Amino acid sequence: MSSKQQSHQRVFVVTGANKGIGYEVVKKLSTNHPNDLILLGSRDQKRGEEALVQLGSPSNVKVLVLDTSSKKSIEQAKEELQNKYGGHLDVLINNAGIANNDPSLKALKDTFDTNFYGVKYMNDTMSPILRDNGRIVNVSSGIAAMTMKECSQDLKTKFLDPNLTDSQLEQLFAGLFKAVEEGKDPATVGFNPVKLPGSIHYFLLYYGTSKLGVNTLTRIEARDWEKKYSAKNVIISAVCPGFCATDINGNAQGGRSAELGADSILHAVYTENLENGQFWRDGNQLPLESK
Repeated sequence: MSSKQQSHQRVFVVTGANKGIGYEVVKKLSTNHPNDLILLGSRDQKRGEEALVQLGSPSNVKVLVLDTSSKKSIEQAKEELQNKYGGHLDVLINNAGIANNDPSLKALKDTFDTNFYGVKYMNDTMSPILRDNGRIVNVSSGIAAMTMKECSQDLKTKFLDPNLTDSQLEQLFAGLFKAVEEGKDPATVGFNPVKLPGSIHYFLLYYGTSKLGVNTLTRIEARDWEKKYSAKNVIISAVCPGFCATDINGNAQGGRSAELGADSILHAVYTENLENGQFWRDGNQLPLESK
């Protein structure tokens, strides 16, 4: 393909796309955009290739090896975009996520490295090559708003501060990491787990807090975009795909299909005049704190 053809072609990147909701997003994009390029992000080349075959090996989908918990992997993915795919990006969907019901500090770090820091570093790395009218979708969860509700009033006030910076946001989580490292109850530093019947304590606390970080980061990134980057008319959204039956929850009974979750995400890609920096599910704006 000539460089002129590449410049007209829209480029989509979907992380964590070899299975589950990410796979369904790629499947829909590949059908909706036959002349554009869809990059299927996968930590593992082989699993990515298997997903590509499962899709029917469409010519507009390529595998992009991408481990969002690794800065090096993210930087290598950007180099690949620059060297092979025209050096620009139009839509970034940060779908990769993990959950863990292990109370250890390692489990907390692993969860944040993918779910929060991975999203932040992806956006920091890829935003300079995003083009005008681009979209960034940070996949979140309704658990984030429930987690906000359970936080101490002091923490809530800080999370909701309209002038909060990304470095201050990272600092808000330092207390949680310190408490876990010292074997203390995270509630002593204002982080309380969501209370659900039969709930899994650390799954909800670590996962929910990481997604609360994603929602807050989304608001900060949308607010500060024009100060940092040249692309105009970029919309950054956090999206809850709904409670879908996928590997992250052991394909839980009562969960909806990953296909419906993909539709929720794509609403934030396709809707015109979407309010920037907001949290959505199925096209409906959600509050940052559950009632």
